[in-house]
Amino acid sequence: MKTSIRFISTLLVLGLPFAAQAECDSYMNSAHGLSLPGTITVAPDLPVGSVITQQAFSGAVPGRFMNCRSLTLIQIASRSYMQQLPSLIYQTEAAGIGMRIKITDARPVTNFYALDNAVTHLPSGTQPIFTNAEAIFYKTGPVTGGTVPAGSLYRYTMMTRIGQILGRFELNLNNSITFVSPVATCDLAAGDVNRTVTLDPVQVSAFDASPYAGARNFELTANCSDAANVTFRFSGPPSPENDLLFTNTGTAGGVALWLYSRVNGTNRTIPANGSDNERTLVVSGNRAVLPLGAAYHKSGTVGQGTLISTATVNITYN
Repeated sequence: MKTSIRFISTLLVLGLPFAAQAECDSYMNSAHGLSLPGTITVAPDLPVGSVITQQAFSGAVPGRFMNCRSLTLIQIASRSYMQQLPSLIYQTEAAGIGMRIKITDARPVTNFYALDNAVTHLPSGTQPIFTNAEAIFYKTGPVTGGTVPAGSLYRYTMMTRIGQILGRFELNLNNSITFVSPVATCDLAAGDVNRTVTLDPVQVSAFDASPYAGARNFELTANCSDAANVTFRFSGPPSPENDLLFTNTGTAGGVALWLYSRVNGTNRTIPANGSDNERTLVVSGNRAVLPLGAAYHKSGTVGQGTLISTATVNITYN
C-alpha cells in the first residue's frame, strides 16, 4: 500500500509543472484565408500610393477576452517584406505592389500590424483576442507582371516558456495573384484609315502673292484603350524641287502638297524628307486628336492641272 501511495504522489508532482504553464484561461485559435482573382489589372494612370484592392480575410470569430495570470510568450512569423516608410506598407514579391494588413480585436479596435518576425510577450491581465483581418494592396511603382505567391502571410502564435503551442491567429493567402498593367491599344478612327482630303480649286494667280493657297483644315483621330500617349509619324515621297513638300503625281506643274500640324493653334510643317515628321499627343478620354492642315504649295513655275499627293501616317503608343 505504501508503494502505491508513493507512486501516485510521484505522478502528481510530475503533473504540476505542466499545469503551471497555462498562463491564460483561454487562447485565440483561428486561421483566416484571403481569396482574390488570379490576375489583377492595375490601371497605368493610377497614382503611386493608391489602393489597388482591399478585401477582408474569410471568417470572423466571436469577440472575447483572455484572462492571463502572467506573461505569455508570443512568436510572430511573417513574410520577409521590406517596409516602405513611413507607413506600414510592405513591398511584396511583385514589383510595384505593396501590401499592409489591419487586424480587429474583441474590443473592437482595428490597427495596422507590422509584417515582421519577432518574439515578444503578451502582458498579464485581460487581453482581447483577434477576431478578423483585412489586406490592402497598393501601387508602389511600375507594375511589371509580378506574382504574390499563395501561403502564410502572418502568424501570431501563443506559446509556453518551453515552446509548447497554446494558440494562434493565422492569415493565409489562398491563391497566387499576378498583378499586370493592361495592354495599351490605339487604332486610327475608321474614317481616317484611308482618308481623302479634297482641296478646293484655286487660280494659278493665287500664287502670285503667296507661296501657298487653298488651305483646308482636317483632323486625324486615334481611339485608344489604356494608352497614355500617341505618336503620329508621317512619310511619303518628297517633291524633287522642295523636299519639305510631298510630291505631286498629278498634272499641275510647279506645285506640291504642304502638310502641317495645328497643335495649340500653331501651323508647323510636317516635312516629307523625314525630319520633324512626328507629333506626340496625350490621350484624353481614350482619344488623341491631331489637328492638321493641307494646302497647295508653290515648288516652281505653277501651271494648270491637278494635284495628287499621298502621305502615309503610322501611329505608335504607350
